[in-house]
Amino acid sequence: MDAGRRSHRPDPVDVGSVADVHGHRGYGVGDRRNREGGCAVDGQQRNICVIGAGVLGLTAARELAARGHEVTLLDAEAPFARASHRSFAWINANNKPPHAYHRLNAAGMAEHDRLQDELGGGWFHRSGCLLIVPEDAVADREARLRAENYPVERIPRADLERLEPTVDWSAVDGEALHLPSEGYLDADLFAAGLLNDLAAHGVTVQQGRVTHLASDAVSAHVLLDDGVELTPDAVVVATGAASHLFGLPVADLEAPEEPTERTHSFLGLTAPTDVPLGRVVISERINVRPRHDGRLWVQLPGVEHRVREACDDDAMDALLDEVRHLMEIELEEVLGAPVPVPTVYLSGRSLPTDGFPLVGFTDDAHRIYALVAHSGMTLSALLGRLVAEEIGGAPSDLLASFRPGRPAAAEPVPSTPFVGRQ
Repeated sequence: MDAGRRSHRPDPVDVGSVADVHGHRGYGVGDRRNREGGCAVDGQQRNICVIGAGVLGLTAARELAARGHEVTLLDAEAPFARASHRSFAWINANNKPPHAYHRLNAAGMAEHDRLQDELGGGWFHRSGCLLIVPEDAVADREARLRAENYPVERIPRADLERLEPTVDWSAVDGEALHLPSEGYLDADLFAAGLLNDLAAHGVTVQQGRVTHLASDAVSAHVLLDDGVELTPDAVVVATGAASHLFGLPVADLEAPEEPTERTHSFLGLTAPTDVPLGRVVISERINVRPRHDGRLWVQLPGVEHRVREACDDDAMDALLDEVRHLMEIELEEVLGAPVPVPTVYLSGRSLPTDGFPLVGFTDDAHRIYALVAHSGMTLSALLGRLVAEEIGGAPSDLLASFRPGRPAAAEPVPSTPFVGRQ
């Protein structure tokens, strides 16, 4: 099983003065004349460095390359190495207040249709979602969704059995909401589609760890651990949970404190099965959804509090084995057939401190652009496009509430459980 163990704790990135990097020169040092005044506002090609090859970094790099910019894509490990390949990837705008955040996620759902059509892929499935909510909460949940003009329908039990006959609905308590516009994303296929398109634009992922990041009126400055310096016109920091190393207010998953339900989650991946599940199913008992290869992703909300027990390798091995066993029990009771779960991840979340995306320039010179978000799978196609447009000089109203410099960005928000929390 992939335990999602903590790796060697990296050092923080030196973010600030350019003085320490000027002694190093390497590839990426282009003609620095006529480069003052920030990023492209005139439609000209620019040199852009994207740090991080998770889902947000890949989509941003793809959108930048598609607009003719010269893109250098860096990652300390490999594409989709961390949270991006350990994601339930439920594409939705469900229970995402306030309105600005709901609107962003709803636009993100629509943007996946655009990108999939553009790249000719098959990774986004608008399968619909069956959300099972406690009886005393369903009316409020439905009303809030309707207030956002979000497609939702309350479903009687008889219709549940028609929509998903493979599920034993007597084993899942609560009232049902059908959310027909929602779905899921096959992250491995999405990554392959993005990487193939990047390769067609001459962009590949280069391995490198950033040790210093700065900017001035002429360029950004990116120093790598091998001494190479890049001086692109702009840098996109799309490093997920590692963004705290760049001084951004993001949960530190490598901190010595124990994991919590806010920062970590158990995620199971089954063996291939012939169980004909067609939709995302979300409930207090189990979350489960299909994959393109016949396997299922599964979560058990009732065991999430036990992430706190993953305090060392021995404890983690025993814990993951117990969670795996519980997942197999729940799957058999809910789906009516034995489904092995050979893989359980302790998956860390890319989670800004206040829970909302950090998107925008962080420096006065408008050279360093932050791109960090929870719900990255839902938001990825949209944020990739908006980042490319903003670096090209066209600010987006959709991002106005999510700038890195907002006063609330560093203020932790209490983690409130709700059905469907990811």
